[in-house]
Amino acid sequence: MGRALLPLGIVTGGVVLAVGVQLVFDPFRTDVPLCLVYHLTGLHCPGCGAIRAVHSLLAGDLLLALRSNLLITASLPLVALGFAAWTVRRVRGTALRRLPASRTLYLLLAVVAVFTVLRNLPAFWFLAPVSFVGA
Repeated sequence: MGRALLPLGIVTGGVVLAVGVQLVFDPFRTDVPLCLVYHLTGLHCPGCGAIRAVHSLLAGDLLLALRSNLLITASLPLVALGFAAWTVRRVRGTALRRLPASRTLYLLLAVVAVFTVLRNLPAFWFLAPVSFVGA
């Protein structure tokens, strides 16, 4: 069983480290690394605002998290459920599921693409991340 739990420990350790960093550093008060896509093109990628969104969630501010990155904030519960299901399967020793069907992956890719396009259109200003520090 110990070997089966090693990946769980690695993932859990990574999550704990990420949460710790988020609790120590406030991305709304300090500069965070600028998104390379935004820096080079002036366009917001699907991940722009993700650090601020996670920080806002940890601070209990759901509205600011949604405003920082709607896609990341909305997908985190699904990721948590997937992680929980994966954990239960690892602990029980049951077979892990294969990757989702290709149509599911195409649907996810389409959602990310549509979100990316919309958040860069003036009519959908509310999908763009909150302002960068000093911007």
